[in-house]
Order: sequence, then C-alpha cells, then structure tokens
Amino acid sequence: MPGQPQASIIIPTINRVACLTGCLEALAALNTSPATFEIIVVDNNSSDNTRDVAFSFAQAHPSLRLRYVHEARQGVSYARNSGIAAACGPIVCFLDDDARPLSEWLTAVTRGFLDPAVGCVGGPAILDYQGRERPPWLRADLQGLLSGYALPYVEPTGVSEVSEFPFGCNMAFRRKIIDEVGVFRADLDRLGHQLLAAGDTEMIARVHRAGWKVLYVPEAQVRHLVAPERLKKEYIYQVGLGLARSHVLLTADPRSHIIARWFASDSWYAARMLYRLLVALLRRKELWFDDYMRFWMVSQRIPCRVRHLWENSFHKLSHPS
Repeated sequence: MPGQPQASIIIPTINRVACLTGCLEALAALNTSPATFEIIVVDNNSSDNTRDVAFSFAQAHPSLRLRYVHEARQGVSYARNSGIAAACGPIVCFLDDDARPLSEWLTAVTRGFLDPAVGCVGGPAILDYQGRERPPWLRADLQGLLSGYALPYVEPTGVSEVSEFPFGCNMAFRRKIIDEVGVFRADLDRLGHQLLAAGDTEMIARVHRAGWKVLYVPEAQVRHLVAPERLKKEYIYQVGLGLARSHVLLTADPRSHIIARWFASDSWYAARMLYRLLVALLRRKELWFDDYMRFWMVSQRIPCRVRHLWENSFHKLSHPS
C-alpha cells in the first residue's frame, strides 16, 4: 500500500492461533481507516500454524496492512523488539494476542499523541472471564495479576506513579522516543514458563524519566481475555513470584551498601504486609487473600535476592575477568 502508516500495531504471539485470530478480527473491525495503520504479527517461534493463520488472514482482508515477522528467541521482549525493528509508523502500539480492542481504540490512542509532550499512551484492560464464574477470592486488587487495569479517571490524564503506568497488553509509544531511550529489556518479561512481568513498566519509567508525559486515555480500551487455567491460585502464585523476581532484577546493584539497604527494605515492607494480613484475619475480612498475597509476594523478594546474589557470585568465580 502507498504511503506511510500513522501507527504500527505489534502483536507478539506464540502457539495461540485462536487468540491471535480474535485479536486480528477486532483490529479489522476498528472504526479507523485501514490505510492509516499497519499490523505486525510477531511469531515468537511457534510450533503451531501461526504463520499460516497470519497469511490467510492477510489474504482474506486485503485492505489491511498485515505483516508477519518471525522471532526465534523466545520471550515477549524479544518479540516486541523485533516488531519495533519492523515498524514503519511514528506511533508504535502494543497489544497482547488475547486483547480485544474496542472499535474506537486506535482513534483514542492516536488522539492522545496530539499533545507533543506525550510520549506514552495507555488505556484500560478490562478482564473478560468469557462467561466463567470468577472465584470468590478474585474480586479486588488481585485482578491486576491477570493484567486487569483501569484508573478512576474519566478524562485523559497524565500519570507519574509507577503503580499507575499502563500495562503491556495495551500501550503505545512515539517511535522516536524508543530510538531515544532504547528498546525493551529482554531479562524483564515473560520467557517461556518464567512469568517475569516488569519489561513494560521499566520501559515506561525510562520514557517518563526522559521528560515525556505518560497519558492514561479511558477511551483507549481493550477487553483482556482470561483463560480458565488462570483462575487458579497456582497461577496467581506463579505471577506473584515473577513479580518478586522482577523487582529484584530492577533493583539489582553490586554495591554492598545498596544490597544491604534493599534487604532491609524488603524485610520492613514484608513485616508491614504481615501486620496488615493479621489485622485482616482478626477482622475476618472477606478478601483477606489479597492481603496474604501482598505479604507473600514481598517476602519472596528476600530468597529471590539471595539467589540472584549467589548466581552472580558463582558466575564471577566461573568467569574471572
């Protein structure tokens, strides 16, 4: 197609053709001219027929600019970075393959960048349990571990707290800013069965530190499908452990006084969360499991930090300079 697209939409995927097809169908139904955007499907070394599905969809929708990219290195950050390298648009959007953008999603995203000070735009990710009953313990903040995200703003609002930054299933950047601050860190996001979860947050934090505004746009909404296996506490524990490991990687520092400070901080924070948990149990709080998971995730930072130090020390002994 002639002309440069205004936006590039990158979808990392691996072995989930059903999810991918649903995402592509939602993009085909956008109330935005297909000439203004391109779709880049990044196949993260799938063993199913992801490639065939992508090409078949492109043939069935000739008005769409749809391209297929293969990334052999498994990991969502590798896939996102490959998508960035292939992208032609000045705005680079990221969706998960299980995200379903609403019809006005892209219009709302691109409108957010009309402010020249905005470097990153994100919107709500509303969990879709696909008709399944949500477990009684999964009612409040724990939905964030399933990538549920919504802020209490009804108008586009700038955010500066890490806790309010958008999630990777629904975020967008100016391409020139990615060139300025760098691409996603490959060690900070999901890699196979290792559920790390900080690549998006770390990237947005870099953009914010560089002086760009991070904008929450309520109209830039996606539905985020929740698979049935994710409605189990075992999965919540896996995500929680991944967050603990991610925190350790984000705060890693070889200086002994910084290491000691982080151990002290983790211990103090875990003690505070334990107190909150005990209060919740004594008051017979209905959603006490939220408080328990906060305590558990923070307390897991301590053994994760010990393991990280041990592995680094072993590596230095094995590979002396």
